[in-house]
Amino acid sequence: MFKDAYRKKNDTIHVREGLLDDIKAERVQRVREEQKKKEHRRQWLIAIPAVAAAAAACVAVVIGIRAVSGKSAAAPMAGELSAEIAAAQGYGDSVAEYADAAWNAPTTVGSYEELGRIMQERYEQRRSSTSGYYGIPDEAVAEVAEEPAAAEPIEVPAPQPTSPALEINKVKDADSVDGSGRNYSGTNNQVENIDEADIVKTDGMHIYALNQGKGKVFILSAEGKDTKIVSSIKLNEPSGKSDSSRYYGEMMLYGDRLYLLGTHSDWGNNVKEQDRVQTFAEVYDISDPAKPALIATHKQQGGYRTARLIDDLLLIVSNYRIYPIFFDDTVPTNEIGPKVATNSESIPLAPDEIYVNPDSGENGFTVVTTLRAGDGKVFDSHKAVLGGCTNVYCNGTDLLIASDEYTSDKSDEQTAENGKHFVKIVSGSKTNLFRFSIRDGKIEAAASTKLPGSLLNQFSMDAYNGYYRLVVTRSDSEEIIWTDGVDTYEWNNTSDCALYVLDGNLNTVGSIEELAKDERVQSVRFMGDTAYFVTFRQVDPLFAADLSDPANPKVLSALKIPGFSAYLHPFGEGKLLGIGYDADEEHGWTENVKLSMFDISDPANVKEAFKLSVKDAHFTSVQSNHKTVFVDVNSGTVAFLADNIYLVFRADEKGFTEVGRIETEIVDWFDGNARGLFVDDAFYVINQSEVVILSFETMEKIASVKLK
Repeated sequence: MFKDAYRKKNDTIHVREGLLDDIKAERVQRVREEQKKKEHRRQWLIAIPAVAAAAAACVAVVIGIRAVSGKSAAAPMAGELSAEIAAAQGYGDSVAEYADAAWNAPTTVGSYEELGRIMQERYEQRRSSTSGYYGIPDEAVAEVAEEPAAAEPIEVPAPQPTSPALEINKVKDADSVDGSGRNYSGTNNQVENIDEADIVKTDGMHIYALNQGKGKVFILSAEGKDTKIVSSIKLNEPSGKSDSSRYYGEMMLYGDRLYLLGTHSDWGNNVKEQDRVQTFAEVYDISDPAKPALIATHKQQGGYRTARLIDDLLLIVSNYRIYPIFFDDTVPTNEIGPKVATNSESIPLAPDEIYVNPDSGENGFTVVTTLRAGDGKVFDSHKAVLGGCTNVYCNGTDLLIASDEYTSDKSDEQTAENGKHFVKIVSGSKTNLFRFSIRDGKIEAAASTKLPGSLLNQFSMDAYNGYYRLVVTRSDSEEIIWTDGVDTYEWNNTSDCALYVLDGNLNTVGSIEELAKDERVQSVRFMGDTAYFVTFRQVDPLFAADLSDPANPKVLSALKIPGFSAYLHPFGEGKLLGIGYDADEEHGWTENVKLSMFDISDPANVKEAFKLSVKDAHFTSVQSNHKTVFVDVNSGTVAFLADNIYLVFRADEKGFTEVGRIETEIVDWFDGNARGLFVDDAFYVINQSEVVILSFETMEKIASVKLK
């Protein structure tokens, strides 16, 4: 059962482009009729390269959103926190030197009317294009740019020298020590010092467990065998409405503040279309864990996407989709843009808080807000960008927003050598990337770009020494429609992988392309000047790429072994942990869950030092949610959910040894609802029905607490 579920999920990922083509094929007849009525649009498609160049030029000059191109490859990241960070990333020792290297930032919309016009034109273009829901052709960008509405550029101030420095691109260790001297683990974050929201949090004294199934947040004392429930927070439910739902997705913990984050949906007849889906942040005072008290509720339009904690700055991201009903004369223009609210006070974002991503055809907003986490009573700032949000990367000074776009270009009817007539539709995947800078609690837009291919997840993005690195899967499909008599169809799908290095303007300064033909990226980990990424079709090539020269990245090695690693994690000096699957070498069918320890002491000669195949485990959620993984390098502990069992392993120089198995109740198989953490000598496994407490040294069960 679990193997079949995984294969179904994995096959869906691998043939995503093919499925999209199938969807588009159902619309071919309608599109052909529309194309006959709009012959002039075909001329744009015939001259795609020229149109694309013209579109880019028009957008840059007329709308004025895109960051100025042609800057030095070593351009810095605008809006850093401090001079120390600027120096650490290679921009010199002085703030003045760093500030002098800045460029013109993107601009906001000039007015609500301008925003409405751009959105209306995007909507019309999408409705008439072969790309449909998944994207718009480059001609659309050119047409949007025909009516100029330039806005004044926003000046990004120089960074303040008093701001604290952050260490960039380091993986957070599993343990930390608070003022009371307690040793405890945290969430498995991508970047050190940048906390990510999750369903379980601890401060070393108490454990906070979000349990959507039980409708509560349980607050437990972290006292080993004497652990008990101190109190609970009842999750708010819509007032008996069948057309409303409230989903609590994650939490963030800071001092005596607990933030409950999620999405509220209301499809009632009396609710405005633009208010139907909202992200909420409920703020609780937990200074007395036995009596948690709600002190504020914040809202922002769109579904909850993710959250990050940067020192005391809580950053919340939501994705606000726009529907055709908005483009109606009865909808006031100033209601098109997103809104935020604290308690009952709703505030629309001003035009100078709304940016337009010229590289995206998405007619929805990514909304970003910040709160001072120690207080949590008011928003610190809020911004939005007209463009979608699929993956988010944050290192404390930069916020990268990436969205997928699937384009489709259709030719005129052509004649083959055999005299038969055909129409060709070429489809492909692209990534729209938008960069915000973060400083002193404020977020400002910095640059945007579009790259070929699609990202696997947030680990596919990285910032290091003033450069941005991305690993993508590039997928293209060609559909030929033979139009003589009854239409017949032919499809040809291709894929490969690529790595891109971008400067502060998000201009490409280096790349490695055409890697792993007909394969897809399965996992990525950036570690300083080296990128490690896994692709897969039948065997697992683990690539190691040298990025020390951003303009000339190069592959150092490609280790090929059966199966693939779905998640990669640094495991001390010269070691890289991989968690994934064995696979049949002949057909590429995935089999058992597998752990691999790679020797990366010489990136030019990466080796699999040892491995362990878990014969009775067939599915793990590590690829879809890295926060389900627990890693403590000091003790050699690796733990994660496989099927409905929470597995615990210890690694030493000889190999992996299984030391624990805890049965769990799972609500979401692919996202994983179990977490592991330790406080001092106790290891806690929190699932949907109970908290199991074990000795961290021996992994013997010492107690359990039922959650009900």
